[in-house]
Amino acid sequence: MLGHIRGRGRSLLMTASLAVVLLALAGYVLQGTADTTRATEQQSAALVVDMKFTEARIAVAMQEVNLRHYQVEPSVAVRSRFEKVAEEAERNLTEIAGSSDERTREDARRLLTGQVTYRGLAEELIAKVADSDPDFMQFDRLQVTPAFYSLQNDVDDVSRAYHEYAQQQVTRLGEAQGRLLLGTAMGFGVGLTLVAMIMRMVLGYQRRLVAQAADSRHQAMHDPLTGLPNRALFQQKLQKSVTHAERGGRTAMMVIDLDGFKAVNDTIGHHAGDQVLIEAGRRLAGHVGAPGVVARLGGDEFAVLLPRVTGLPEATALAERLVAELNRDFVLGDRPAAISGSLGVALSPAGGAVDADDLFRHADTAMYRAKRNGGGVAVYDPGTDADEQDDRMQLFADLRLLLETGDPDGQLQLHYQPVVRLSDCLVTAAEALVRWQHPSRGLIMPATLLPVAERGGLETGLTYHLLAAAARQGAAWLSSGWRLRLSFNVAPGALRDDRFAETVLATIGAAGLPAELLRLELTETGIMADSGTTLRRLSGSGVTVSVDDFGTGFSSLLQLRDVPADELKIDRIFVGDLAGGTPDEVMVRSSIDLAHNLGLEVVAEGVEDAATLVRLRQMTCDHAQGFVLSHPVPAGDLPEACRSAEAVAAGALGQAVPVSPAC
Repeated sequence: MLGHIRGRGRSLLMTASLAVVLLALAGYVLQGTADTTRATEQQSAALVVDMKFTEARIAVAMQEVNLRHYQVEPSVAVRSRFEKVAEEAERNLTEIAGSSDERTREDARRLLTGQVTYRGLAEELIAKVADSDPDFMQFDRLQVTPAFYSLQNDVDDVSRAYHEYAQQQVTRLGEAQGRLLLGTAMGFGVGLTLVAMIMRMVLGYQRRLVAQAADSRHQAMHDPLTGLPNRALFQQKLQKSVTHAERGGRTAMMVIDLDGFKAVNDTIGHHAGDQVLIEAGRRLAGHVGAPGVVARLGGDEFAVLLPRVTGLPEATALAERLVAELNRDFVLGDRPAAISGSLGVALSPAGGAVDADDLFRHADTAMYRAKRNGGGVAVYDPGTDADEQDDRMQLFADLRLLLETGDPDGQLQLHYQPVVRLSDCLVTAAEALVRWQHPSRGLIMPATLLPVAERGGLETGLTYHLLAAAARQGAAWLSSGWRLRLSFNVAPGALRDDRFAETVLATIGAAGLPAELLRLELTETGIMADSGTTLRRLSGSGVTVSVDDFGTGFSSLLQLRDVPADELKIDRIFVGDLAGGTPDEVMVRSSIDLAHNLGLEVVAEGVEDAATLVRLRQMTCDHAQGFVLSHPVPAGDLPEACRSAEAVAAGALGQAVPVSPAC
């Protein structure tokens, strides 16, 4: 009996002990879970704040990048990008300022005040640059730059402090997990299973947070379409590379622009354009090995960084290979698209310090020169390119002011080149060609003027301004009894204006020029920007259309099939050598036959000698223009130029000099 009582007592004691152990374990597990949950919440909040401060820091830096870009290329697109990142920085800081933590709110408010101050100064600097204020550099040096570095240092310090705090929270979470694991290891199976489930859940949540943070950083530093580094990451790597290059070695930088990309977007669609960008990035990356960097800067611009090269020959050899890769046709579905590349190369000086922004600008300037030369590779040359960028910015500002004020002094002038009909040697048309009589730079030709207008978004305004002047001149000739058709060149971008047709018809209507006396000359690239509606409407009104520079585009036959054209102009590069059996002769003869079969008239441009006139007549070409007949001349000299052109043509072709209406 006593033994039974003792046994029962031990059982009760064991049961009580087990109950105590289970309760203690349960309490420990609950307490540990609560601590872990609290630590997880603190870690999550810290990571969120860290991420937002990091995003704000990146946005602050990108403001400066876009501000400097605007000083180099003051365009609406660059200013829009500046405003976008400024709004992003202020939005992130405003969200952080709503935090429940007093210190976090104070830091965010201080940074937001600095950001607003810097943005105001930066916008004032943008206005000075846009207005060509000569004091903008001093204003930048004394106010904008100090404000930026003050803001940058402050946001860097704050971001670093919160990053360290987030890491501390990660450490605390790990310690709490370790304590929980040690305590539950002394329990029984159910407790271990429960703890394991809790740990698995907590660890999974932590991994998701870490993965999300890594993914957010990757997205912030990479282009979402191509997966390549974006401008921000490229700038970081460029700065690091330049720093190392100062200690020995040279850094090569390349800027690449895709020629013909807009035509793909406009004719095949943006999805096809995206395919081109992805494939272009793949081709570039495939030829640039580690530690080189290929990045997409935005739009159809890419950049290549070679942190260490032996010299210019190594860099240019790679540049030539990259351009050759881009010149290979891009296959989009069942149709090819011909894209080419313009590439600028800049090299850091041997053994000398170089600024990363300067190296970037040098490569960008060289790229523009390559584009003007028809594509390919151009190497930055201080003697050629040093002042070009500043000149381009000043010319852009002057042209914009000229168009805004309506050109009261008549700086933008039109010269006219006669077009002779080869069947009777009579001048039937004149092509209007722009000249800019700049007050300080003298006469500026289209090869300089038009790229400035195109890159600055002024090509549509310039087209409309010159069209009005040409229409008034044509109407004046008509009122004097001279019925001469005007051929007018249309910038490719102008055809994308939704009101292009209405503006053209309203302009010639206001001038009193009949629609049938206006012929719009459109390049193949320009025609590709139109769905066909605009040109059909103009054609229906009586305005005629000429396909200019035929043979130099990418989709000639495809476009000729669908475009309501009246004339085809063979580019001057094919008219130089028309001896029998030469490639140029075959090209010109085939183009004439094709045009006639499509019911189009043919004009040969760039005719330089009488023998070419004779050969063109034998090939049944309809019209010709070129220096052998007449150079472009001011409107007042055109009647005499027409008479001279008719006499030259008649003499070369053995015909009687016609009686010109210009006489």
